[in-house]
Amino acid sequence: MGEVDASGSDGTNSTTLFESEQDDIGWPIPRLFLEFGPKYKILVLGALLTSVLGPFVNLIPPYILQTAIDAVLLGDEPFSLPGVSPDRLPEDQLQQLYLVSAIIIAASVAGAVLSWAGGWTWGLFSQEVQHSIRTETYEKVQTLGMGFFDSEETGQIMSVLNNDVNRLNQFLKDFLRDSLHITTTLLGITILLFMLHWEFALITFVFFPIMTLLTRYFVKRIRPKHEAVRKQVGSLNACIENNISGIRVIKSYTSESNEADRIRDSSERLYDKRWNVITTRIKFFPAVSAVNWIGFGAIIIIGGIWIINGPPLFFSEPLTVGTLVAFLVYNERLMEPILVGGKLVDRYFKSRASVVRIFALQDYETEITETDDSVDIEPMTGDVQFVDVTFSYDEKPVLKNVDLEINPGEFVGIVGSTGSGKTTLTKLLLRFYEPDSGMILIDGYELDRVSLESLRRSIGVVHQDPYLFSGTVRDNISYGSPEVTEAEIVQAAKRANAHDFISDLPDGYDTAVGQRGVKLSGGQRQRISIARAIIGDPDILVLDEATSHVDNRTESLIQNSLSDIVADRTTFAIAHRLSTVRHADTILVLDDGRIVERGTHDELLRQDEFYSDLWEMHIGEGNQTSIERAGYTKP
Repeated sequence: MGEVDASGSDGTNSTTLFESEQDDIGWPIPRLFLEFGPKYKILVLGALLTSVLGPFVNLIPPYILQTAIDAVLLGDEPFSLPGVSPDRLPEDQLQQLYLVSAIIIAASVAGAVLSWAGGWTWGLFSQEVQHSIRTETYEKVQTLGMGFFDSEETGQIMSVLNNDVNRLNQFLKDFLRDSLHITTTLLGITILLFMLHWEFALITFVFFPIMTLLTRYFVKRIRPKHEAVRKQVGSLNACIENNISGIRVIKSYTSESNEADRIRDSSERLYDKRWNVITTRIKFFPAVSAVNWIGFGAIIIIGGIWIINGPPLFFSEPLTVGTLVAFLVYNERLMEPILVGGKLVDRYFKSRASVVRIFALQDYETEITETDDSVDIEPMTGDVQFVDVTFSYDEKPVLKNVDLEINPGEFVGIVGSTGSGKTTLTKLLLRFYEPDSGMILIDGYELDRVSLESLRRSIGVVHQDPYLFSGTVRDNISYGSPEVTEAEIVQAAKRANAHDFISDLPDGYDTAVGQRGVKLSGGQRQRISIARAIIGDPDILVLDEATSHVDNRTESLIQNSLSDIVADRTTFAIAHRLSTVRHADTILVLDDGRIVERGTHDELLRQDEFYSDLWEMHIGEGNQTSIERAGYTKP
């Protein structure tokens, strides 16, 4: 593993994760709310209402406080309340005090209730949207062709599905609520200050341009830094996932120290990028706080002089103590939306980078699609044709002008050197990829006209590297055929020569296999994979080095048990051990992406060309007795 790393030694190429799609995402945040808001319009309506009313109600107490000081306590002004006729107000000073106190208390309680209701509705909205985004994005990932997974790192995809989606929790829960809170508070305070004393309000708002410039500077600086953090998080996740998956290789080559250094380097890059964000943030908030407190002090000084000496300069309206107190309270209230506004900007760009990555993944073009008139072919007869098929990986030709015709029930062996295109041939049959040119037909239908579900449910596959899901033996055998009975599970295991070793496991068919089946040997995983492939009684069977992880004795047992299975269905058997396809109806010999020979075993030996050389090498490597007893046999 020393110099091999999918994410690159410097982690920089992780930035190419569907980067072109990310560049095409315009207005990601509005799109987020426009796409998911209408699905939960009752929740959103309630949340919007509480988010507007709550801040407005909370602005009432300071305004009433001015009346309580000037009219009730000091008696400098007549007692009045906005919107209430004077003849309906009490004349007794104590009754007036009770009334304004009751209004202040009621407004505070109402504000608290509205704040709770807003938090509840926005929180529920956040969870609903996160759930929808996570499931929809995962469903989209499942529709993508294998070419996507060949080119993109698993850790990066996991980062989108987990980190990016989870990051939306705080954003969805607080962003619109805080945005409305800030807007309502600033607008409400502005209106109330001008209602209280428009001349003094002009002086109060002198400091606003300074705060606006500070916020603008902060926004400009913080956005690219958050995007850099998100990219580095994906890079680090990809590196960790890559190493965890390859831990056996790392240990085998004693590369623990090298890989630890690689993770440390990637983590340090993330450290630097996050620290860059933090240093920008910690400069902004103290600066805003300092400007606010300077303004607070200026209001006290100017207001005090105004009260003591009368209106200064060209101002004409007198200022009361209650009005000055209300201005000071509102000035303090202004500090919260300004600071929250800065944090909101910080959170916006932090979340924006995540939303862009989510939508980029959702918008990724699906290579493998179905036509509107796609057909279901069940059951299939197993007639397969490749007509002048050419296919390339990353513009490197893998299959070149392949022509073949397989009759229903025919057993086809596929052999050739490593990289000759053997496995690619069957991947095209499963529509994991689309050919560059030519066409593939199954039962007379072009492959892209057959529904994917019908196609893949009709083909049983045993992959060269068997993958088992975390769960029990029973879960893995019945995977893809959840409706099967216990008797069918056992029968499939017996046909794959797996029943005996399964019965010896601690919990039999209920034994947990571990992640990727790590608790089982390679041969055991292979046999469970075979049982999984045949339990659904597929019309076509693909065996990609199906016995590559078993010994000769187990191979012979599996071959004998499979002989009845391949007898009545089209079977493709990719083989490294030529003995496994010796009795095939047709053997295809591939070399450099072309079918260079085809025929039966005996016919190919008589031709004395490429296959004959392979057979001679096989005999030299293997045991002749093993060869004679191995191989799929057809009755």
